[in-house]
Order: sequence, then structure tokens, then C-alpha cells
Amino acid sequence: MSESVQDLPNPLRLQCDLWHMVAITILYWDHVLTFKTEYKCLWKRPSTSGYLFFLNRYFNALAVLLSMISLFDADLHLSCRRLSQFREALLITTQLIVVAILTLRIYALYGCSKRLLYFMLSFTAVLLGVAIFCTCYYPGKVEYETPSGRCITQYDFKAASRKAIAWQMLLIYDTLLFGLALHNAFKTRQELRTLRNLKYKTSLKVILLRDGALYFCAMALVNLVNILTCYTLEGCMRGGLAPVTSSLSVTMVSRMMLNLHVVVDTGIYLSQYTSQLDEQQDTRIVFYERRPTRDSFDI
Repeated sequence: MSESVQDLPNPLRLQCDLWHMVAITILYWDHVLTFKTEYKCLWKRPSTSGYLFFLNRYFNALAVLLSMISLFDADLHLSCRRLSQFREALLITTQLIVVAILTLRIYALYGCSKRLLYFMLSFTAVLLGVAIFCTCYYPGKVEYETPSGRCITQYDFKAASRKAIAWQMLLIYDTLLFGLALHNAFKTRQELRTLRNLKYKTSLKVILLRDGALYFCAMALVNLVNILTCYTLEGCMRGGLAPVTSSLSVTMVSRMMLNLHVVVDTGIYLSQYTSQLDEQQDTRIVFYERRPTRDSFDI
């Protein structure tokens, strides 16, 4: 049953606004902290991996800003339903960019295996289809437009349960990628032991596995909490952590890419060259190798 706008509690509305502020704060504060490294590693030396980094970081920075405007600007001449769909489209696009970058990392870890790439793309297509269907079709959806003109979308339990499925699809894919990384680590465990003993070298494989494990642990926890809000909380707080989940995933992926650039002066773009740091090991990690320039700097 639809509730009236007056039934929307003030504290609940403040909670929803707070989590949107947390999302934009995480993103922009991390940007401030890492911009110097970003400028040295990427702005001064353009590359394909750099363009992927910019797409990941700056698209979400713009998306979060537009979402905030759609929430707080009462003068927008769009229906609440259109604004809600717009915010959902931004979330989906942001997560697709993150998924693409993570998929490339696993593709590189397995030595550019075409068979694995086709499997991951097929799996992604199935999960994406389910996620889009559940995102676009909400039986029992209730929308609120406050007297001030602000658009706040709320979901009943049935609609929120379908929304949770989209985030579950993302969690499933993250789990798949983490499982593939663990499988690769198990297959090459003897090699990893050797690399650990090379104190003077930094291995791409070790960096990928370490950063991937940290990403999965953090995002699995945050994503799980966001999914649980769809079933346990009320009103706009059902799925209310989605902006935070999205911003955190973008931030962590940006950090992982910067870490590769800082440590080994390379990105995630794939080519026929193998990183010089792993040339004595059969790691089968294939990365783009950038030629030294006058602007190169020592870490």
C-alpha cells in the first residue's frame, strides 16, 4: 500500500542524505590524496591503461555529483521516476567499468587466455541481464516526492528484494574473479615461494594477488551489508548503501591501478611484452611495457 509523503520520517531522510554524503566524500577525498601520484604516473605519460583509469575515476566522480544534484535540487524539471532511473543507470555504468577493469586483471594473470576471456564475458552477460531486469522492473515500487520538490525513492519489501538481486549478481562475479585468482595462485604456489625470496624484486603476480584479495574482502563485506539493508531496513534506507558501495569499489580499483604504476611503472593494458620484473619467472602475466622517458622518476 502506498504511504503519503507526510509518512516519510525526517530521521530516515537524514540517514539517506548522510550516506550519499559519505559516498561523495570517500571518492573526492581519496582523489585529493592520490592526485599527485596520478599526475606523475598517468597525466605526464598518457597510455591506454591511463585512459581506463581516467574513465573509472572521473566518470564516477561526475556520476556521484549528478546524483547529488538530482537528490537536492528541487528545480529540476524531471519526474521523480526519471530521476530515479537516471541514478540507477549511472550506478550500473559505474559498476560495468569496474567489472571490465577487474576482468582485464584476471585476463592478464592467466597470460591472456582467450578461452578464459570468453568465459568471463559470457558469465558477465548473463549476470548483467539478470541485474538490469531486476533493476528496471520493481513490482510494488513506491516513489516519493517531498513537498520541497526533492525526489526520494523508497521501496517496499518486494521491490527491495528484487533490487538486492542486482547487487547479488555483482557479488557473485567478484567471487568468481577471486576464485580464479586463488586458483592461479594455487597452480603457481612454488613460483610464488620463489618470488617471495627475491627481496630485491617486486613481482606483478604478487601485487595482483595481494591487491585482489584486499579488494574482494573489503567489497564482499560492504556489498553484503548493502544487500542486507534491502531486507532488513525501511524506506529509502533499503539499498541505501548502494552509493557508498559504488564509490568504494571505484576508489579501490583506482588505488590498485595506481599501485601497479607506482611499484612497477606499468598499467593493466595487455600486450605481447612481459614485465621486466618477472622476466626470469614463468609468470605468464602479460602487461604493457612503457619505455623510459625524461619524466620517469624513481620510487
